[in-house]
Amino acid sequence: MSVTAISREQTLGILAGPREVPADITNRVESMLTAGEPIVDVDRFSEFVAGLMVETPTDPVSAAYTSYESIITIGSCSVEMAWQQAGNIRIPRERRLHEHNQSVFNTYDRVFAAHMTDPRDRIIKPMLGLQDGGKTHAVAMTLLADPTHMRPNSSQAEHNIRMANSVLDPVPTDILSADEKTVIKLLVQQTSIGTALRRYHEKGKPFDEVIAEAELELNRLRAECPDDYKDRFDDYLVVTYLSDAGAHTQQARYVDVPTEEIYPDVTFEDRFNPTPEGSESRLTLDRLFSEAPEDTNRLRLYAPKHLAVMRHLFPGQANYYE
Repeated sequence: MSVTAISREQTLGILAGPREVPADITNRVESMLTAGEPIVDVDRFSEFVAGLMVETPTDPVSAAYTSYESIITIGSCSVEMAWQQAGNIRIPRERRLHEHNQSVFNTYDRVFAAHMTDPRDRIIKPMLGLQDGGKTHAVAMTLLADPTHMRPNSSQAEHNIRMANSVLDPVPTDILSADEKTVIKLLVQQTSIGTALRRYHEKGKPFDEVIAEAELELNRLRAECPDDYKDRFDDYLVVTYLSDAGAHTQQARYVDVPTEEIYPDVTFEDRFNPTPEGSESRLTLDRLFSEAPEDTNRLRLYAPKHLAVMRHLFPGQANYYE
């Protein structure tokens, strides 16, 4: 199957349209992923990647609109990709993939971008645009099989790497080198950090058990990392996890289609139960991070169990999470 880039107008129409991906689109995407065919126009997708690897404005409003334009560019890579960006990713609040991706970009730009100055760090933003790339497809495939499924995004991990392979492999090496593609794909596969924090802090699992399970995945990823990136790989693991987690907090922002207004990703109503005491709904990740005034532009973990896990897994990256 061949795909072609689409116009800005068509892209915006899809991004602002229905949240449920049509079955014919889902079936076509699945056929292409299975066959190893790119679901994007390679030239347009390469434009998207190159656009993410330049300096972002430091002003938060300008940075948010820069992220918005990047989302339009990736959506315009094909009808199929526009639908992936438009689809409902079935998190506890109604969100499309492109809204969540904008929140991730904007969280990274606000908290980490100024500190990621090594030339190799240019791959972080393209990776952040792909780390949940298979989430919409996971939801659509699951609901096609079982419309009553309660957790239709539970298979996202396998689809994230399938999607990353599909769109990254054809990108010319003058845009992304083979090593850069490898590092991005390895980072996309990381699922253990959030799982470890949750299992130890909220589930009460034994510390040694939690650490052993996390290290099984992390050490595999580290072993497969190209030599030229090994000294930065743990930094990337931590920063990409925190950027994604921070996108589920009241500090996260995205630009809405079609109003082009900036909205908070997490509202007060999302975060707190409608009770007199206003207890946490536990449907957002604000509770992970310090909300002290001095930590406004940080993502500082503070729970002792969270810190214990991170200090064991990433002792050299404490400047990012403490």
